[in-house]
Amino acid sequence: MKAEGRRQKAESRTNELFGSCAATRRAFSLPPSAFCLPKRGMTLAELLISMTILSMMSVVLAGMSHAVNSAWSYTKGVEETDLQACAALERIEFMFSQTGAYKVAGQPTRLGVAVVSRPVGKYQLPDVLVLWTGGRSGGMAANGVQSRLPVVGELLIYSWNASTPNQLTEAAFPGQTAAFDFTASDLTTQVTNLLASTTAEVIPLCEQLRVSSLSGTGSVAVSSPLPTGPSSPYGPSLPMSQPSSPSSSSSTALSVGNIRFTLTLTPSDSDLAAAVPQTTAWMQLNWPQGKFGNRSGMRQANLQMELQVEPDGIVRASDTVSAIPFFGSASLRYVYEP
Repeated sequence: MKAEGRRQKAESRTNELFGSCAATRRAFSLPPSAFCLPKRGMTLAELLISMTILSMMSVVLAGMSHAVNSAWSYTKGVEETDLQACAALERIEFMFSQTGAYKVAGQPTRLGVAVVSRPVGKYQLPDVLVLWTGGRSGGMAANGVQSRLPVVGELLIYSWNASTPNQLTEAAFPGQTAAFDFTASDLTTQVTNLLASTTAEVIPLCEQLRVSSLSGTGSVAVSSPLPTGPSSPYGPSLPMSQPSSPSSSSSTALSVGNIRFTLTLTPSDSDLAAAVPQTTAWMQLNWPQGKFGNRSGMRQANLQMELQVEPDGIVRASDTVSAIPFFGSASLRYVYEP
């Protein structure tokens, strides 16, 4: 009786809610739980609004993803460039400290260091450094002042690679026994021939040097990015994507790596040539730490280096310069005798 009463109450409640639908349910002998309320769908306006919001969110997420990827690429490129440039400068500074000195009969004491300027058009670019270190293992400085000329097999030459100007290289010449005089009048020719020699063992120290283009007449090639500065031998800065003009395309463009060496000797060669030992002029020379004698004195060599490198992974604007400069310096002292 109780079950029958509950069934009647359920039927009466269904009739009140759904009217004739209850008769249909009884006709098909369906249980009350099988009858569901009709569900309302989305309108066209609601669908368009939701699609617009999703599209805007997708654009924002894509922009954030691109920004994160660009930042990661930039940071990675800068870190790799910093590592290469610092390692190259430290290598040159260490080998500079291993440089030896020599004194042959009739000549003053010479330090085995030379900065050679290669001619490019009307410019002289001081981008070649020659060191007498005893080879890649160094140790020439520990041998004291030698009474002979250096040997080519004991030299190291640092410069940019002529075939791939973006590389700063170290060249050695093992096995070559020819004498090498740092005071030779044809020093530039000798160094150029050594760099072009097929027996030279060349290893890259940095592979991301900035490359500039100079015309064969010494003017700046318009189509290449160049370092800035009023006294730069590479000329004024120009847009990186600017097309070449007809006048510049008619001349031969030369690609050069952006590296510079500066060697300063104290006292200078001109000061020493003008002073005679055991005279007032000799004593008034700028001797480092004031160390000098009647016929000798302490002389100091200062080497300054500059590299301009371009990191990978940097998206450049058409009017921006992305080169990063790195600077290094080293010094050493030796006893000078005229």
